[in-house]
Amino acid sequence: MPVSARPDPCPDPAATDSFAFGSATETPAETAVSAGVSVARRPWWRVRRATVIIGSLVVLMVVVAALAITGSGVKGVFAAASSPQAGSPQAGAAPTDDGQGQGPSGSSSGSTEVEPPAGTPTPGDPAQPRSAVVVRGSNLADPYLLTIDGVTYAYGTNADGAHVPVLTSTDPSLRSWVRAGDALPHLPGWAQDTGFTTWAPSVAEVDGGYVLYYVTRVAATGHQCVSTAHATSPTGPFIDVSTSPAICQEAEGGSIDPSPYAVGAERYLTWKSEGILPGTTPTIWAQRLAADGRTLLGEPTALLRPTLDWQHGLVEGPAMLVRGGSYDLLFSAGDWHSPDYATGSATCAGPLGPCTVRPESLLRTGTAGVGPGGAEPFRSIDRASGEETWWLAFHTWNRREPAENPHADRQLVVVPLPDAGALTPADRSAVRLGRVTTAP
Repeated sequence: MPVSARPDPCPDPAATDSFAFGSATETPAETAVSAGVSVARRPWWRVRRATVIIGSLVVLMVVVAALAITGSGVKGVFAAASSPQAGSPQAGAAPTDDGQGQGPSGSSSGSTEVEPPAGTPTPGDPAQPRSAVVVRGSNLADPYLLTIDGVTYAYGTNADGAHVPVLTSTDPSLRSWVRAGDALPHLPGWAQDTGFTTWAPSVAEVDGGYVLYYVTRVAATGHQCVSTAHATSPTGPFIDVSTSPAICQEAEGGSIDPSPYAVGAERYLTWKSEGILPGTTPTIWAQRLAADGRTLLGEPTALLRPTLDWQHGLVEGPAMLVRGGSYDLLFSAGDWHSPDYATGSATCAGPLGPCTVRPESLLRTGTAGVGPGGAEPFRSIDRASGEETWWLAFHTWNRREPAENPHADRQLVVVPLPDAGALTPADRSAVRLGRVTTAP
């Protein structure tokens, strides 16, 4: 598994420095410059002076080019979509984010603290919380965010030695984050605990504490399945005392990507069955939960299967946005390890469907970074003002071709949603850079 903590000697300025794409171009690691003159006949002091002048000009040109890329790239991060993506059914499922390769682990680019570069466009009040934020150095795939008493907790797929890494923030703008360790230090006895085998976590607050939903691999069968753990603190440690998975559709090849949601006092869970065995199809499901957040009630209901060309035969990573009497199902589609990965949405008649997919994607490469996926809606409440803000959290790759770059990992992105109305990210003209620090 190619996991690296070495700094990238040739960083992609479009994907990392400015979260950009499109017109930005890569800066070569070295630029060969020839003066086109013979130095053998010139005095040594003239040669040295000429070399210094030429070298200074080259450095100046590189600096100017880098600043131009950074400035233009940030402004173009969330450019408006220009073409529809409706289509007919597509045969053949793309690779799922199933724990192979870099899917569940990501990799570290070598820096955990990133200062926003000078000149990053920030219209309006610099402290206003309605800007989109790209948290560089976060290495947090499949993010799930939860706000409790003014603190926002961000959970992600295993990385940096943690089964469930968790970040915390008390910043209303969600730009400043602190690493809070591993929320799930130990796996249950039935789970495979070698390599990178836990991912796509989510957390719900219940009476007496918190429930963690996560995916891990069954040691005896190799299937990926959903399990639950309990803790009295949102940072854990969560403890899983189960003797078997909570959800494991073995006939479908396993179950992944759990995400809880609530409608009033009623609780629900949505997830995806793998659909990797002959005769099966990747499917998004939902089922009612008891008040404890762990006991399943009734039978699961199928909400969505892949039907459009841009989905490439795969849907996964579901999340339900329940707001103002409407139900919007978010999901990821395509190859998770490529720029083809995208986020789609569907309108649902109720918490258990039926759901109608929208023909165009909501987020895709070219409008929201590289391979945007793992989208989860959440609310934050400002402790001082009490103001409530709806956000959409998702991950993007920090390299334009992640499968070809050993330094590629996925970074947390949060985008404000409008207070009501259609499921579209709010004004995305301003994109700010966030940072992660390690707690002392």
